[in-house]
Amino acid sequence: MNNMEVIKQTFFHECEEQLAELESGLLTIESGNSDPELVNAVFRAVHSIKGGAAAFGYDELVDYVHTFETTLDLVRSGTIQATPPVVKVLLHASDVLSDLVNAVRAEAEWDRAQVAETKQSLLNTRAQQDFD
Repeated sequence: MNNMEVIKQTFFHECEEQLAELESGLLTIESGNSDPELVNAVFRAVHSIKGGAAAFGYDELVDYVHTFETTLDLVRSGTIQATPPVVKVLLHASDVLSDLVNAVRAEAEWDRAQVAETKQSLLNTRAQQDFD
């Protein structure tokens, strides 16, 4: 295995850790704990995945993660409240992110329709907050 492959494997291993932290954090938020440090940790997990994906040129992954990250940033800033419907969308987005990372890692196809639908759900969540 060449050096670049080793680095990619390290990235994907770190993605597994970040995804576990993301899911755990979102489940804690779902239970009613929206401590700012917890929200920051969830944001950082997604941000870290985006940074690594960008470094390897995984543009479609970066695009999806950017939308997810921006939504989390709005939760972090208090612009969007972590209400049960919002957390439900974030948990689903986390599951889709996990599937997408696994597909990219395996160099396999992924459900592009599901990724697009989930991305749109994140955008809709942001838009709905503008009217509340």
